[in-house]
Amino acid sequence: MERRATPRTEGQEHHGVSWPLVERRQTDGQAPDGVDRRGDRHFSAAAAPPTLQAAPLWPFRLAALTGALVRAVPEISRGNIGLAVITSLAVVFTAAMCRWPAPYRNDQTTRRRIVGEQVLNTAAVLLSGAWASPFVLFFVPTGMLAGFAAGALYSTYIAAAAVSIVTVQYIGVEGVAHGLQDGALWAGLLGLVAFTSGLAHRAAADAAKQQERAMDRVSRLSEANSLLFSLQRVAQTLPASLDLEEVMDTTVGRLRSMVEHDALVVYLLDNATQTMEPSRMSGVAKARPYPIGELPKGLQLALDSPKTVRLDDLHSDQGISAGAQSGLYAALRARGALVGMLAVESEKPSAFGQQQAEVVHGLTEPFGIAIDNARMFLRIATLAADEERKRIARDLHDHVGSSLALIGFEVDRAITMTTHGDDVEPVLRELRQQVSAVVTDVRETLYDLRTDVSDTYDLSDTVRGFLARVQQRSGLATTADMQIGERLPLVLERELWQIIRESIVNAERHAKATNLVVTGRRTGERITFSVRDDGVGLDATKARPDSYGLMGMRERANRLDAELSLRTLPTGGSEMRIELTEGSSN
Repeated sequence: MERRATPRTEGQEHHGVSWPLVERRQTDGQAPDGVDRRGDRHFSAAAAPPTLQAAPLWPFRLAALTGALVRAVPEISRGNIGLAVITSLAVVFTAAMCRWPAPYRNDQTTRRRIVGEQVLNTAAVLLSGAWASPFVLFFVPTGMLAGFAAGALYSTYIAAAAVSIVTVQYIGVEGVAHGLQDGALWAGLLGLVAFTSGLAHRAAADAAKQQERAMDRVSRLSEANSLLFSLQRVAQTLPASLDLEEVMDTTVGRLRSMVEHDALVVYLLDNATQTMEPSRMSGVAKARPYPIGELPKGLQLALDSPKTVRLDDLHSDQGISAGAQSGLYAALRARGALVGMLAVESEKPSAFGQQQAEVVHGLTEPFGIAIDNARMFLRIATLAADEERKRIARDLHDHVGSSLALIGFEVDRAITMTTHGDDVEPVLRELRQQVSAVVTDVRETLYDLRTDVSDTYDLSDTVRGFLARVQQRSGLATTADMQIGERLPLVLERELWQIIRESIVNAERHAKATNLVVTGRRTGERITFSVRDDGVGLDATKARPDSYGLMGMRERANRLDAELSLRTLPTGGSEMRIELTEGSSN
């Protein structure tokens, strides 16, 4: 299967937060398949225009108005109607500017407002005496507004235009020398205003950039915290069960509660046919299986990528469900092997964000491992069941089968005796005893099969109870010396019990012993069990190394990573010994 590279196009624009585990793909004609849309966020003042909110202009406007009133009132009192009208308009204008101040924002609306304000100031000054006008101070707050909003250069342009116009008029009234002198004085003052307000604008721009970067870091940390919390919820609720159905139901239920979607399908790989078979569905009436080489676009991309693939604009034939417009797709892997695939889709384009994609990706690895573990446990359980069936068949053949065959011979002998007219009562009595013995053997076999370790019946209790039963039915003196302290894991105890039970039964049936001792010891992390009898020994019993019983014991010991040994004791009898380190079999 060819793997396609994902080159980054030159000059490609990046959007959103960079996430290392999610691959976002677009399916429209503007971007080729395989283009990775992830990237770092870039910051610019233009993208988020800086604003300065800490320097209000209303005190300067009121100061300029106060100065204008101080100079204008004497003239108004002498009957200057024109000055009175301009003063009234200045009061209204100042009140409006204090009530609805212009924002310190470098955009066309604010620039037009500044220009309009400067035009009104210039007109008021020209109509009331040029540089001798009471309203000259109105140039100061307007210059400050221009500097705060658009910088020192723009404030300088605004001031220079006004100074030039007023100076030209003033020269015509007061002469060149006096006009240039006053013009230069106001030009210097307004230039100082432009410089200081421009510094404030630059400081505001730098502060806005730093604030934007800080807010972006906070936003990233918040998203990361939310993601980690979601993944923690996933980790806490992932199934510890080894039952495949429970694993599927629990994980899919958790995913449904954490990621809003319209359709969800979990596929499991059938290794025999190399087909993705739908195992769980939500929002889909019927999902079809897909051969591994004929997967839809989203699943194919996820199969070729170690990341979760996010598609924001699906075409009608590219999704799992009809009407899917966007989707998240991931491969489920365990120990490097593909075990299945996951598809989450929505009927709205761009419905999934990066956080939802990360949640899905965080779920895929433990989900894949849980599925693989459940499948492996199912295979082991199947093998164990096969082994138990073989053992039961062997027990029935060795005891019940041979006893039934003997009963059959006795029945044939009774029929023959009846034909010859002989007395068959002794044969029938003997036959009755043999039937009773078979019934007893069947009961004991059923008891042995039912005896097992449970949540309330630990390994030590099981061994003691079984030995008491063996002593009762065979007369063999039994001793249980179990000192293993705290309970072992239930699965481990059950495997150990099957090994110990097999050894006890072998000693009972074949060793011709009078005493049987089972011991259990824990030394640090080392655990040892032994089954010892005083019978004829392994050589005399002619136990074959490849017999079903010994093979089953060795297979169980290998699964536990334990050491199993069988030997004939120098003093007579035999011993089975198994040693393991606690935790090595987990």
